[in-house]
Amino acid sequence: MKNKSESFKIGFLFLDEIHHINHFISVAAELAKNHEVSILTYKNPDPYLFKCINRFQPTALKIEELSTSPFRALTDKLKDRKLPRKGFWIKKNKKYITDNFDAVVFTDYFQKYLLGTHIKLIKFPHGTPGRAYSYNPAQLDFDFQLLFGEFHHQQFKELNLLGKNPVVVGYPKLDAVKNLKKKNFFKNQKPVVIYNPHFDSELSSWNKFGLEILAYFYNQDKYNLIFAPHLHLFQELKGGENKEQIPKRFLDAPHIHIDLGSADSTDMQLVNAADLYLGDVSSQVYEFIINPRPCLFLNTNGIDYKEDINYRFWQSGLVIDRIKDLDSDLSQAFLSFDEYRPVQEKLNLENYFVQEGSTPSIRAAQAIIKFLNC
Repeated sequence: MKNKSESFKIGFLFLDEIHHINHFISVAAELAKNHEVSILTYKNPDPYLFKCINRFQPTALKIEELSTSPFRALTDKLKDRKLPRKGFWIKKNKKYITDNFDAVVFTDYFQKYLLGTHIKLIKFPHGTPGRAYSYNPAQLDFDFQLLFGEFHHQQFKELNLLGKNPVVVGYPKLDAVKNLKKKNFFKNQKPVVIYNPHFDSELSSWNKFGLEILAYFYNQDKYNLIFAPHLHLFQELKGGENKEQIPKRFLDAPHIHIDLGSADSTDMQLVNAADLYLGDVSSQVYEFIINPRPCLFLNTNGIDYKEDINYRFWQSGLVIDRIKDLDSDLSQAFLSFDEYRPVQEKLNLENYFVQEGSTPSIRAAQAIIKFLNC
């Protein structure tokens, strides 16, 4: 155990797409005030990482760009991989990490490569828990778990996924994006609908209704549309959809804004610009209802969802199973919102711990150091 006056060396692993960054960056910056903190990442990471760090200047937070093996780098290039394969990258850099860090923070599940070492493994979610992916048995591999709210904690307890050291801290992403100036994506004042389909074909509304939904918004003049699918939808190795199937007229329409994975889709700019959420199973709806607003959900697979915890977010708005009446369904979603506002407020309280006089990032940083001092 270190003396409490000593500084810890803490690494945050970033080997993923940009939507992970805002979940950890404010905590890393907070820890860097008193400890040696590095973001351990691959060579030439997305420039958005540097942009996010600049929000916290001046900061002692460091970025360390570590290479994968030359052979793996070559095969990644030949296969046009944007990110290194995590296992090979960690194996290449394992000795450096174990020689130089007391703890490593993960926002995903690739901890197995560091199991059995002296390093403390810390797990942080990269989004509000919504579906089974959040409840991975690998949670028990970690020495320390940071959780967002009481619902998260209770679910882990019921599923026997609580490790020895879970702490509820709130939602640090709100700290990371709170000072961003809100963007306006349209030149008119019409209500804005955000359509956010999932990437998994077994869950997504895109396969059945996606182009039909875009066509509806293209051919009407009551609403603006932000089309912001999960950024994996049009990735070859994930959702596998071809973005070329989106007609050019939709791309050029002044009342349709299409974003397939920019920074705006990760830092809540898109959800904050919308007046109504239209989607299926993405947990991003939980970010949308932080500021309660109407929601309309697409049950494209006839799911018996009312007692299914994986569809808890559908409590926050109307649920439909077809779109031939989309015009009236959208109107009804707006008109019936007062019925769902208290539900959304309840979900917020369950999802995100709040404590006056502190922030989620401060609480997370303090919890990590308290754990490492034990």
